[in-house]
Amino acid sequence: MFNPLEHPICLEFPLWQAETAWAEHVPLAMFLISAMRPEVFVELGAFRGFSYCVFCQAIKSLKIETRAFAVDTWEGDDHAGKLEAGVLAELRAHHDPLYADFSRLVQSTFDDALKHFADRSVDLLHVDGFHTFEAVQHDFQTWLPKMSEKGIVLFHDTNVRERGFGVWKFWANVKEKYPHFEFLHGYGLGVLAVGGETANELKFLFKAGESETQLIREFFYQLGSRIKAVREFHAQECRIEGLENRVKALESYKQIVRDSKTMRLYRILKTDGVGGLMKKGIKKVGQNE
Repeated sequence: MFNPLEHPICLEFPLWQAETAWAEHVPLAMFLISAMRPEVFVELGAFRGFSYCVFCQAIKSLKIETRAFAVDTWEGDDHAGKLEAGVLAELRAHHDPLYADFSRLVQSTFDDALKHFADRSVDLLHVDGFHTFEAVQHDFQTWLPKMSEKGIVLFHDTNVRERGFGVWKFWANVKEKYPHFEFLHGYGLGVLAVGGETANELKFLFKAGESETQLIREFFYQLGSRIKAVREFHAQECRIEGLENRVKALESYKQIVRDSKTMRLYRILKTDGVGGLMKKGIKKVGQNE
């Protein structure tokens, strides 16, 4: 049975604070690296790099001999949203100093990247690309030959049924063919054992009864919720700080406008009329600026 005391890595907070819908699954990602000790990890669809850097963080913290690869065009898509220029450079600035000795950011389509991986070589695969049924099915089918005997495939957004998302439909079909476990929080995350030699420390997931399933889900939900809560708190602080800065800027602008030559002329006209303006003299007002 799962003993969280054997995997304290689950309690680590993520270092990379990019925008993400994956925050609640951080503890599970940390646990999977600890339990599996994969030799090769691949993520299809890194987006801003949050989930990928979480896996890399666990690999580095645990000092595991893992080679990791994030595959993405870094252009975005209609489901995740389009990515602005500079996202990959920003990700590299965080990633390279910490993880470049074992990790690569591969700017490529998923299909083009296939040729760089030997069959039966990937232990852990995270599929998080375009989320239509057809796209997820294609990604799974084309990468399945690359999975090792202890292979585990993760599918994000198994609990989303809107905006053309089809992961839930694909998951409903594929889970009938392999040992599986699904987490419902954080938009859903499916865990699929596609190899014949599942790591001993993961078998409890695929053998869990109804009551055990509820406990496992609750455990990782509670840990994930605190990650999400802390991120939201910091985001709120940043919004407040940004608002305060905007208020200060407006106050500064207001002061500049109030003391300007134009406003001083306006106040003279309003109070003393044209005669007062002529009496004080425009030239004198200008000299007082």
